[in-house]
Amino acid sequence: MSHTLSEEELIAYVTPYLKAKGFKKRNKRWTKDIGEFTLCFYIQGSSFSKEEYYIRPGIFVNALLPTLKTYGHWMFGIEPTTPEEIMNQFEKWCEEWTDKSLIRSRLEAFIEWEKRNPLANRRAGLVDYTADPVPAHEFFSIDIPPTEPSVSQYILENF
Repeated sequence: MSHTLSEEELIAYVTPYLKAKGFKKRNKRWTKDIGEFTLCFYIQGSSFSKEEYYIRPGIFVNALLPTLKTYGHWMFGIEPTTPEEIMNQFEKWCEEWTDKSLIRSRLEAFIEWEKRNPLANRRAGLVDYTADPVPAHEFFSIDIPPTEPSVSQYILENF
């Protein structure tokens, strides 16, 4: 899939935009500590094609830092469209995923969903995602690596 917006064009747009909002830039990663959370906007180049890249917003729970996680304790991807739409999606997602009560309710829904759809069933192709959609994809890798404190447990105890 070829992007209509080049990586360089996106970087040129987001750098002053995020700087004006208080983000700090390091390479192709912008971060902003907002107290309990650190917001992250990351542009990752593809290892398959020089023209391809991924937009990986993430949020770190500051009480669980440092971490081996690259993108955040939860993250998602934004499809490259227009710079304005990308930033709109990023800001909306950050607003939702820093709302502690919303995070907790989504985690509880995800835990119930995962009980109905264990990993073995998902790997075997036995899950009907249309009839039983995932409540929050952001939680699929929340507690990996297992050597770190449980993000799920922290949310359930503190949010």
